[in-house]
Amino acid sequence: MQAEAPYALTLEQREFFIANGYVGPFRVYDPDEAKALWKKMRPHVHDRSKAIYPNDPIDYDRHFDVPQLRLHVSRPQIVQKLQSLIGPDVLCWRSEFFPKYPGDAGTEWHQVESFAYASGIPQLVPTVRRHETPTELTVWTALSDVTTETACMKFMPGSHKRWFYDEKRQMKQFHGRTADSPFFGYSYDELKLDPNWTPDESQAAYVTMNAGEAVIFTARCMHGSLPIKSPRTMRIAVSSRYVSTDVRIYPDQMKINEHGAILDLSGWGAVLVAGVDEHALNRIRMTNVHGEPFVTRPRVKDLRPAKICFGADQWAPE
Repeated sequence: MQAEAPYALTLEQREFFIANGYVGPFRVYDPDEAKALWKKMRPHVHDRSKAIYPNDPIDYDRHFDVPQLRLHVSRPQIVQKLQSLIGPDVLCWRSEFFPKYPGDAGTEWHQVESFAYASGIPQLVPTVRRHETPTELTVWTALSDVTTETACMKFMPGSHKRWFYDEKRQMKQFHGRTADSPFFGYSYDELKLDPNWTPDESQAAYVTMNAGEAVIFTARCMHGSLPIKSPRTMRIAVSSRYVSTDVRIYPDQMKINEHGAILDLSGWGAVLVAGVDEHALNRIRMTNVHGEPFVTRPRVKDLRPAKICFGADQWAPE
């Protein structure tokens, strides 16, 4: 049985995503609701005693121990928009907190798809190359107001149609995370296909958001963020990452080595946030560490219009 989808993307929004590689912002929470949510979430975020990766410097996968994130990753205002782009059956495979503090550097331009940049081993492997949809999607949700002064995200529209970076090269150096490090101790310049090429900043789109708004993008779309210029304001955001159920996640891996830490995957599992897992390719977690069940939203009618596709030439790896 298929459900109604009041939060689905419109045809215009889907066309915008297909052309540009991102879409938004759109509302997930009311502004006051988002700020209240962060107040409830904050003490849990600082308590890592039940996190599945206690020594993780990036705060991966806190939806397993932060109660509010358990519900966030399957919020219908998010999930129905994902179903508009990758189909009715959706897995959440990762979440990340992205705070920035006064004085923090911006995040460099980068592109990824398999997330192999740190270890050299793909973390996502599609079993079907569906040219009408991307392999993965990220939902970046602001829990505070985000402006050009407080490290908003930036995108290079249309860059998902061509590779400018090669994540398969693997970053050779981990420089250590500091306020000046562009991305948690790595330099994406190491992955440029042409080391002398520089992105044209004049073509960038800067996405400002009110607290409670989100943007959806494929990580193939070149993206980054501005530095935080405000001397007193902290930026709070959370990313949740998704794939369709025909993508293998961490295939044949029991550990991942990233950002100066080795993370044991024994407690990890994908979360079925929508539909049915007919492919059964991945370990699925039904509950968080507190025994609270994750929510699976129903299938909706396939909202991807047949007349629109990305094109094999655009999405096939180079």
